Amino acid sequence: MRAETCARSAAEAQDDYHRKNFQQLAVMWTEMADKAEGRIAQRDVDDAIETIRRAGQLPARNGG
Repeated sequence: MRAETCARSAAEAQDDYHRKNFQQLAVMWTEMADKAEGRIAQRDVDDAIETIRRAGQLPARNGG
């Protein structure tokens, strides 16, 4: 949302100085969001691996 707001502000800016600043902010917010998504994905992978490890410690079910 912040990246979109900055991009919109850049498009509406009346001068190059503000346009460039808002464009840079939009890029920064986009990069931060991408990094956050990567951390969340890694956390999900770690949780799945831990679940598999715990499942391996459970006794096998009879008949399957």
